Amino acid sequence: MLTLDTALHISANVIFTVVGQDAFLLNTQTNKYYALEEVGVRLWELLNEGRGLRESYQLLLSEYEVDPPQLESDLLELASTLMENGLVEVIEE
Repeated sequence: MLTLDTALHISANVIFTVVGQDAFLLNTQTNKYYALEEVGVRLWELLNEGRGLRESYQLLLSEYEVDPPQLESDLLELASTLMENGLVEVIEE
């Protein structure tokens, strides 16, 4: 089960670019494109910096006016979607 303590990293087969407040991701294995909006882009940037979900959650809480339980739910849902589409992987410890 995915939690804020699950360690993730961006898959090696992903190319991404940020345009304005949106990010476009390409999974080079499936040749499928994905788009992220503002908060998703910020999470992607934090993951790209090597930050974990919990640290990203704390930073996003400080950057946006958002209900903490809602942010946690949204981050876990987004992380799950990214995993399902091969964009991020769990780091096995």
